[in-house]
Amino acid sequence: MNNLRKLAELYGIETNYVDIHGNHIHVEDDVLIKMLCSFGEFSQNGSDWQENIHRKEEEVAFPIPPVIVSPNREITFIPQLNWLSGSLFFKREDILLEIPFRVEGQKWSFPLPPDLEWGYYPLNFEIRTTFNSLCLKSFFIFTPRFCYLPEGKSFWGLNLAVYSLNTDRNQEIGDLQDLRLVRDLLLKNGANFLGILPIHLLENRMPYGISPYYPVDRLEWNPIYLPLEWVAQTLKVNYEFNGTEYCSPLKDRFSQNMSHLDYESAWTQKDKILRNFFHIWRKRDDNSSDLNKKSYSDFLTHGGKRIIHSAFFQAYALKQGWDFRSWPQDFQRGKVDALSQFIDRNQEEVFYFVFLQWLMELYLKTFFQSSEILAFDLPVGTSPSGIESWLNQDLFVFSQRVGAPPDDFSPAGQNWGFSPVNPWKERENHYTHFISLIQANMKYCSFLRIDHIMGLYRLFWIPEGCDPKYGTYVRSFFHDLLGIIALESHLQKVIVVGEDLGTVPPQVREAMKNYKILSTRVLYFESDQKGFIPMPKDYSRETMVTIGTHDMPPLKAFLEGKDIDLREKLKLFTPEEATVQYQIRHQRIEGIKSKLIEWGYLSEPSRFEDFLEAVLLYLSKTSSALKIVNLDDLMESDVQINLPGTITEYPNWRHRLLVRQDELENKIQKMAFIFRSEGTSFNENN
Repeated sequence: MNNLRKLAELYGIETNYVDIHGNHIHVEDDVLIKMLCSFGEFSQNGSDWQENIHRKEEEVAFPIPPVIVSPNREITFIPQLNWLSGSLFFKREDILLEIPFRVEGQKWSFPLPPDLEWGYYPLNFEIRTTFNSLCLKSFFIFTPRFCYLPEGKSFWGLNLAVYSLNTDRNQEIGDLQDLRLVRDLLLKNGANFLGILPIHLLENRMPYGISPYYPVDRLEWNPIYLPLEWVAQTLKVNYEFNGTEYCSPLKDRFSQNMSHLDYESAWTQKDKILRNFFHIWRKRDDNSSDLNKKSYSDFLTHGGKRIIHSAFFQAYALKQGWDFRSWPQDFQRGKVDALSQFIDRNQEEVFYFVFLQWLMELYLKTFFQSSEILAFDLPVGTSPSGIESWLNQDLFVFSQRVGAPPDDFSPAGQNWGFSPVNPWKERENHYTHFISLIQANMKYCSFLRIDHIMGLYRLFWIPEGCDPKYGTYVRSFFHDLLGIIALESHLQKVIVVGEDLGTVPPQVREAMKNYKILSTRVLYFESDQKGFIPMPKDYSRETMVTIGTHDMPPLKAFLEGKDIDLREKLKLFTPEEATVQYQIRHQRIEGIKSKLIEWGYLSEPSRFEDFLEAVLLYLSKTSSALKIVNLDDLMESDVQINLPGTITEYPNWRHRLLVRQDELENKIQKMAFIFRSEGTSFNENN
């Protein structure tokens, strides 16, 4: 191995990788150089590479890392030769504990108190050497060995996109009150899972600012989902949907027959009303007996600088644009004086955005307290121009993008548009940002789905401006991150699901099983070369089984090959590629049908309704701990909500699903009959 490749490997940059077809892909030297440059402290002069290697080897080999993540009540490492004795100090419940030691042999072991609870503990080492003394700081994260997962219990329910709920009460976009309606129907029928696509903060602007998987901040929520009636009631503001000055101009704009969501229109109208509410509420006497004022004040205090800086960003973005990289330098770098002056001059605007987050937190808190079935979804990344990136500029690598190498679904590869985190910097910072993400997203749910969980092991980096084929994988500190997830999972009693579709290294699935993170099993991908699906009993308990995902066609479209038609129409497939995909699809469908018939779930001839029921029967009988049906499938939609590889060519994330309460209740009842009867056919017994 030459020096360049050796150095790349030390940084966790893969110099070769295996693609979806099992081919070994050689990463070119110029790609590796671009990757290494993005880490900084790297000379492109080949004569200096040996020095770079030496420096990195010393960093990797240093006995005390910046953070130690372990399920053991013991800290163990090999000291350097000139270390003689010293003490380890750490705090527990504000009590400073000291563990003295002397070097005996080549290995140091620090037994920690046997009653030490899972959690986060700063460490201080005072070490006496042959020549002097050293003071070294580290951080100990004591974790469970696996995530929270109740033994012997299985769960079933629905997954949906909140924005898509087109009900008889919402205003242009589905909101959290519509979600509550679905939740109530599920609880009434014995379900124990309601998954939603991410509801994090977005720009709410076409075309790039509407994807739930491209948020500007994964620690804050999108106020577009606030139900206006609930806000008015909570704030004690006089509000009638068709009566007051706050909403009368809107009535004509709302249509229950809208098939595609207009984010900008929906947010413009809702923003107008919410601002009026805020102005009225803020002008009230602060000394009044309004409990909400105290709740707001507590929220502001708890949020600290982070909530204020986020609110500043949104207020300033309305004047200067949403990409902080184009702002004046003082604002771009977050200079305190510049930010303070702007906030002082624009208090009403800035604190309006604090107000919106407070309302979202208040609603979610109320929602969660009355329900234990809600499941959140954590995206793998964030916009490189957004709030989260701006507040963590030292952490993100802006010269790189994240995506996926070429495969059958995306022959040119995928560029997802966001920048990766520097794993070395993340570890140096004691994983503070990652911990805050996990804590915030577990706070109001009982299940957390982690999108593209392989990203915790490695992400596919693409140098900015390059095609995906010129990228490669960069590894992270996988087990550290899984340990943190396990810790927060137990602390907050949250079951964890990992999206592990695509090219998954075997060590990822092995680790997920060991950590009791549910693996995702999609019906479409479970068939063998002949299209045959596995027997229900062959599914591992540590799995979530479903028909498809948000990146795939609903079952009805899948059977009709509408997604292939669409890809060919948009030139994502050549006619030849489309023909091959039709052949594969036909074989897969026939294989699934043959097994459903063989096991007695389906009869011939059959309608789509019969096929759907047979699939639900199949899911219900699996050994999986979690069984999920997408609302689009239950409502028999044939519209794909997201077509990977498109932005403006297809109306991604905009499809609205007409939901009538009586129809939805009827379908949930049928689904419940199947799942609660452990696979008894509804038609056969009705």
